[in-house]
Amino acid sequence: MMDAPTKMLVIESDQSAVERLTQALEAGKNFEFDLFNAPSMARALDLLDLDSFDVIILELNLSDSVGLPTLERVYGRAPDIPIVVLTSVGDDATAISAAQHGAQEYLVKDETPDSALVRAIRYAMERHQLQARQVRATHSHQRGRVIAFIGAKGGTGTTTVASNVAAALARRGHNTIISELRADFGTLALQLNRIPRSSLSQLLTLPLEQIDRHNVEAQLMSIEQGPRILYGPQRPEEFRDLEPEQVDAVVSTLSSICDFTILDLPANQSLASQAAIRLTDYVGLTVQPEHYCLEAAAVRLAQLKAWDVSSPFMGLVVVSRMATGYTIQIDEIGRKLDARIIGVMPPAAEACAAAVAAGQPLVFHQPEQIASVTLAELAERLTAPSIEPLHL
Repeated sequence: MMDAPTKMLVIESDQSAVERLTQALEAGKNFEFDLFNAPSMARALDLLDLDSFDVIILELNLSDSVGLPTLERVYGRAPDIPIVVLTSVGDDATAISAAQHGAQEYLVKDETPDSALVRAIRYAMERHQLQARQVRATHSHQRGRVIAFIGAKGGTGTTTVASNVAAALARRGHNTIISELRADFGTLALQLNRIPRSSLSQLLTLPLEQIDRHNVEAQLMSIEQGPRILYGPQRPEEFRDLEPEQVDAVVSTLSSICDFTILDLPANQSLASQAAIRLTDYVGLTVQPEHYCLEAAAVRLAQLKAWDVSSPFMGLVVVSRMATGYTIQIDEIGRKLDARIIGVMPPAAEACAAAVAAGQPLVFHQPEQIASVTLAELAERLTAPSIEPLHL
């Protein structure tokens, strides 16, 4: 069987440079490739959202991004893809900084022969694969923390809380993945204003033994400076029941490749959710300060306890959608449910709508907004060896 062509994203606004690169690649021996050109940073980020690539060729100076920030934005969006900088900027200081910011190779256009260009791209890909194997070997027996969020009922803001906690953790430098684990439509893509090219459903079509690191990572999407994402199903034809064994394979694999795995679980009772809960280190139950929601929360807490989740490993996140104040005071919620409160999200309807329109988590779009601050504090609390409740 012949190897698949190398899928190459060339981020370059100068079409003559793209043509020269194409000619150099075509002249290379035993090097099949599919080239995709992004003439701007905006288009490059769109393509990285829509597709996956084997290597990125990057010019630092584009119409909408100049210098090392260009590399930082691309690396932030695609940290798992080798990046070869091919630029007209030839000073040593920039080359050193580029290596420190994620570039596998730094080439200057007018100083690099065509044969050396092809060889450098190949070596960059091989070096990146070797480094990835070394990292996998180092971390093969390590497991990151798994935190699940589940609602007392539907519509309690679980996805909002989970996605912003994941974003806050990623911004603090933690390697973070958020996954929607559900059989039907996942709303995280809507909140981030994205159209995913892949989702959990692709993994569920595989034999159990093939739900491994390689195939899981192939389905992960990313947002700039944020977490990687395993979206839930997006189309009716993708909806299918999750078997506990599949959930075990997905969650175990995710937790082996990152520091924090954030699970966004549906508010229902299922063997799949039970399997996920049993793999978590901590469970956050989202609840609204309303009497009917507290009734639902009491039932959900009993369910979690039946699934062997003890009180020190679960807590409440109180999410208020009304700006007129809390129907039930926060400390009273904890007493009524006999549960610890670990976080609060105050009303932020307009801020959340603006974040959705911008395609960003709230903690990125308006970091100083009070709801962003409390969600970031929740994320920080969840990094502690022992997760303490809020002191109200």
